Amino acid sequence: MRHNLLRKIFLLAGDWAGLYLTLFLMIRVSYGANWLVDWHTHLRPFSWIFPMWIAALYATYLYETRFFRFSIDTLRTISTAILISSIASIVAFYAFPPGLLHPRRDMILFTLIYALFLISWRWMAFRALRSRVKTPLVFLGGDEEVKELQKYFKENPQLGYINLGLIEIKGDYLEQIRNKISSDGVSLVVVHAPSNNPKFTQQLFSLFSNEVVIMDLEEFYERTLNRVAPNILTDTWFIQNLENLSLDFYLFTKRFFDILFSIFGLILTIPLYPIIALLIKVESRGPTFFKQERVGKNNKVYRVYKFRTMQAISSDGSAETGKPIYARVGDVRITKIGKILRVSHVDELPQLWNILKGEMSLVGPRPIRPEFMEKLSENIPYYDMRHLVKPGLTGWAQINYGYGITIKDEYVKLQYDVYYAKKQSLMLDLAIVLKTIKSIFAVRGR
Repeated sequence: MRHNLLRKIFLLAGDWAGLYLTLFLMIRVSYGANWLVDWHTHLRPFSWIFPMWIAALYATYLYETRFFRFSIDTLRTISTAILISSIASIVAFYAFPPGLLHPRRDMILFTLIYALFLISWRWMAFRALRSRVKTPLVFLGGDEEVKELQKYFKENPQLGYINLGLIEIKGDYLEQIRNKISSDGVSLVVVHAPSNNPKFTQQLFSLFSNEVVIMDLEEFYERTLNRVAPNILTDTWFIQNLENLSLDFYLFTKRFFDILFSIFGLILTIPLYPIIALLIKVESRGPTFFKQERVGKNNKVYRVYKFRTMQAISSDGSAETGKPIYARVGDVRITKIGKILRVSHVDELPQLWNILKGEMSLVGPRPIRPEFMEKLSENIPYYDMRHLVKPGLTGWAQINYGYGITIKDEYVKLQYDVYYAKKQSLMLDLAIVLKTIKSIFAVRGR
């Protein structure tokens, strides 16, 4: 874990230095001999926007371990981050004019130079880092979580973890660990401690030197996969880990930004409603807007608003005549205009009314229908715990897992939702919003 943090800091330092190097090169190219005067003119306003560029790189996952290797996906993601950053910078310069600067001309050249720098720098950094740091580890105890982590390490060798297997907590397990440390150079032991063995921890720690790190399996799983381990959810766990649900300042600030966002969002998007309504009506009969029940915070049911994207089959304008069913890939009920609205997420714009009313938040678990809620609660333990927080327009599960329709999908998404409930903060909300912007630019939809 420490090595991964150092690699992220190394990349961050290079990305940050590259912004100032790019600014220097842009000024030399644009202003020639008088570059020193223009350097001082540009330094302060550009320094104000540079955090947006770093935030965009973070939002597009470019500091996460899966991008420690260079690939076509890396190039595509870098392009997305730079596009978001450059647009945001131009908007910022026009909204708050920095004086003698020429935002459009300067940002085009700056963007081109930084794109070349970032691609070159990341390629060289990845080549230098990919084989430098290795972490031999062994698992002590555990079952399904260990198998999942071992599979993840195999699929992501750039993480640098050398998996030396699983030792069960029985027999001479202490001697087996001692042999692994001395012969294989194990530096990390991930432990799933038994609950009925009070002497276990004392015996375990007596074996190790300062060069060996011991980490709890639950914490290691959470840090590596950014979701809670599925088999640790109990009544006691929720009591111990969800105390941040009562953080008044966070909830007040989040509600303030929800109101602000929904008001500005409605002002900007309401002029589009007549055009969208006309397109929907021209293609198919039925209402423009679609209302449907969803389960909100504390299991309170409310009505969510969307633009209709399916054929209006029933008398109430819905696309169902019997039992409720999920929308699927290639669903014949989806209209041509509806497909565009879904892919672009424009169909969800009316939910800004739900956010303004306080039934939803900008960030939170995806709202689910009561009919599905009942079925999933019967099959997934603690599924209703996701409703300890308000549902959201976007959320941690949506950006990390996407759309799913099976029980298994919903079980994995619950792990992400509970992780969000445990870790929720303004910084995590900001990260989710930025990463959602990235997914919109990548044109993902249902």
